[in-house]
Amino acid sequence: MSDTSRSSLEADRVTPYLASLFALLSTATLFDGFDSAMLSFAAPDVRATLGITREEWGMVSGLTRMGVMVSFLFLLSADRFGRRTVMMITIVGFATANGMTAFVTSKEGFILAQFFARIFLTAEYALAVIMIGEEYPARLRGRAIAILTSLATVGVMVMAKIQPYVLIPEGESGGWLHQLGSQLVMFGQDFLGLSPATESWRSLYILGALPLIIVIVLRFSVRETRRFEASDRNRAPLREGESALRRHWENARLPWTAQYRGRTAIVALLWNCAHIVTAPSVVYWVIFAREDLGLTTSQVGDIVFWGYGGGVAGHFVAGWLIDIIGRKRTCAGFYVAAAISIFWLYHHQTISGQYIWMVATVFCFGAAMTATHVYASELFPTEIRATGYGWTTNFLGRITEVITPMVIGALLIPLHNDIPAAIAIVAAGPILGAVAVLRYAPETKGLTLEEVQEKLDKNGVRSSED
Repeated sequence: MSDTSRSSLEADRVTPYLASLFALLSTATLFDGFDSAMLSFAAPDVRATLGITREEWGMVSGLTRMGVMVSFLFLLSADRFGRRTVMMITIVGFATANGMTAFVTSKEGFILAQFFARIFLTAEYALAVIMIGEEYPARLRGRAIAILTSLATVGVMVMAKIQPYVLIPEGESGGWLHQLGSQLVMFGQDFLGLSPATESWRSLYILGALPLIIVIVLRFSVRETRRFEASDRNRAPLREGESALRRHWENARLPWTAQYRGRTAIVALLWNCAHIVTAPSVVYWVIFAREDLGLTTSQVGDIVFWGYGGGVAGHFVAGWLIDIIGRKRTCAGFYVAAAISIFWLYHHQTISGQYIWMVATVFCFGAAMTATHVYASELFPTEIRATGYGWTTNFLGRITEVITPMVIGALLIPLHNDIPAAIAIVAAGPILGAVAVLRYAPETKGLTLEEVQEKLDKNGVRSSED
């Protein structure tokens, strides 16, 4: 690519449009944290309503998280039809699926609704990271993605403060927010011809869908990224005898060609090492806190709020370190710290210990995952960036996220429902990730996306450069 072409694609400053683009795309990561926290906070009440045992909850969670893996199909389409087009589909799909969760009447219905919600939301999150990575200047790319992903933590904090006002015990009166949610649920049930069901967790899901209506309208102002517009490989006219399906399949296979196979493998490995711990920690912590430690919904909400409030700094620290000391050192260091933190979160069972180790866990995992997101968005060229991101981050990288909660649920039987013991078994995952980063991951600090490709094409994934 010529220097002239590069200069037209690489922004030299944050323009008003880039600032507004960031604001509009930030809702994707915000709602990712909001929705994940919603599932965790509502877990005890959903289980009671739908007759799901503690051991079964791991299976339910794992099945819904399979939607995360299926979301990679949208990423494959984004390299052909554009980031903006697929982004609009995902926000509408998520709003619909998450809202419909409020009206399910069985665990199968809950699994199905949340399965589709995770498909659309995970694809939307990935596209937000990709679009910011393609549009923002190289010197700010790491920090921009760090701030973007940090908003998932803010989403958890918002849910932590909202849920005590909505998850009101049966027979007790709630405030205006609880009443609004209940009325919306009853209106929807009447419209759908369903029997009235007033469980408060339903209100969380219906209230969570309301802001998305505004987001959908505002997203129409988003433009396609300049790098995608400049790349015509996937939009070139079909060759004689070539079908659109065949072209799509050929594009989908590119991350597995010899040129890109190493990049695909390292990013997928890193995500699995992280998700082997983050998935069960999200799935089981609220159950552990409320049922084993005996904490109230307000206490749980306060621990999560202050824990994530302090921990959110991890994203910003990582964003700064990524651009100062590099991706490798930042990613590896925080992977190790995250493994230690998650172990003590489940083994220091005093109230003060829960506050301290929740902050440490969120801080370290936020930093580690921010660094991994940056890697995932940098290592593939524009023509297959969404496809490579989809394979590594949304599909292969989520295998442990799906399987581990199920494994933990199965382990609870021989471990006599001892959640801390089950978590300890998987806490070594991020440490393996740190070893993989130091040994195999390249360093891309300070490089434009085009320079990253030149370096990788010349040296491969494994690089001794710091």
